[in-house]
Amino acid sequence: MMNNRFFGMTFKGVFRRKTRSLLTILSIVVGIMLVTALLMVANGLNTQFQQLSGGSGADFVVLDHSSDLSSSRVNASIENDLENMDGISWVSGMVISTTNIGDRPFAFVMGVEPGEKSVEQFGIVEGRTLQSGDTGKVIIGRVMATQEGLKIGDTLNIKDKSFEVVGIYETGVTTEDGGVVIPLGEAQSLFDLGDQVSMLQVKVENIDQVDAIRTQIETRYPQLLALKGSEVANQQADLQLINSISSLIALIAILVGSIVVMNTMIMSVMERTREIGVLRAIGWKRRNILLLILKESFTISIIGGVIGIVLGIVMVNLLTNLAKISLNLPVTLDLVVGVFLITIILGILGGFYPAWRASKMSPMEALSRE
Repeated sequence: MMNNRFFGMTFKGVFRRKTRSLLTILSIVVGIMLVTALLMVANGLNTQFQQLSGGSGADFVVLDHSSDLSSSRVNASIENDLENMDGISWVSGMVISTTNIGDRPFAFVMGVEPGEKSVEQFGIVEGRTLQSGDTGKVIIGRVMATQEGLKIGDTLNIKDKSFEVVGIYETGVTTEDGGVVIPLGEAQSLFDLGDQVSMLQVKVENIDQVDAIRTQIETRYPQLLALKGSEVANQQADLQLINSISSLIALIAILVGSIVVMNTMIMSVMERTREIGVLRAIGWKRRNILLLILKESFTISIIGGVIGIVLGIVMVNLLTNLAKISLNLPVTLDLVVGVFLITIILGILGGFYPAWRASKMSPMEALSRE
């Protein structure tokens, strides 16, 4: 009975001043929505980069010291040197870049050597794969084919050069399935790379020797880095920037949200001084008053947090669909729990001082105020 009354009093206290409470909830919604959106993008990019750099089954990749897939440049001649190293099974060069294709502003263009291992990761579902000697041919991802309405035999323009669609592939990696694959030489020509590639994918004979071979490569070629998939993702400048912005926005959301909630709860406590005095006079303990105000603070922050998480998810998916950006942004349990923890912290910081202040009121002092 007490719990039901306590619960009812919490909601009554929260919505005693509906406009003020709704504006407070709205401020929390905006902050949590931004945090959710940025974390979704950061997590999605992290996963995609890991899959992109290791989709062929390679144990690690070799990049230059920029370690950024979009700007990395590795001389293709090093591929032959690595293949002759003891313990290495195969090496495959790959170009990765982005350009406008149709209505897609950031479509991935991947250049691979037909017949090498790097092309095998693009599982053909229609048509055929790239073959040795192909020129002016392209295979496209399932997402690209669907959204651009392309089929086998159609012509696709990439940087003012026409390519015939000979196959449609599907890898399960959204960035790849929203992109295209062309012969390595033509990718190097399109993006003015000369004899350079973005990365070399390396497969070793014995998985236990991966770290030793990586060290050997970095010692022989000081200008290069040998990185595993997760390490590649961690080295991407754009991804690190998004992570930093996400952390900054989270801190701002906690700070601003806490101040707004605190202001709301202080005003609520001041307006209810006599009510608090009556509750103390009829036997409510200090901890009951403390919990009552904290519950109101939590209720406000949790309502705003839940709405913010939902709107953040909807907003990101809507924007990526409208912009035709091929990026898989899964809603993971870790993401939801992380954002919800931010909401809880916000509620604690915003409600603690008003709750403490209310609990310290003596019945006589509270009842004597007008």
